[in-house]
Amino acid sequence: MGLFPVRLHSEYSVRGAARRVTDLPDRLRSVATAATNDARIVAVLLLLAAIALAWEMAASFHVI
Repeated sequence: MGLFPVRLHSEYSVRGAARRVTDLPDRLRSVATAATNDARIVAVLLLLAAIALAWEMAASFHVI
């Protein structure tokens, strides 16, 4: 097993979530996939907004 046989809770939760998604009917699986894709899109948009804000702040402090 290794020096520390304890596994992280997140590892089990990710495996369990993947197992539960494969057990769902097709319609619910597509809804879960769409929700995941929407979350990824929102995360990318938030990251771009943070970069734009940092750029504006750097410009206002005459760093760039």
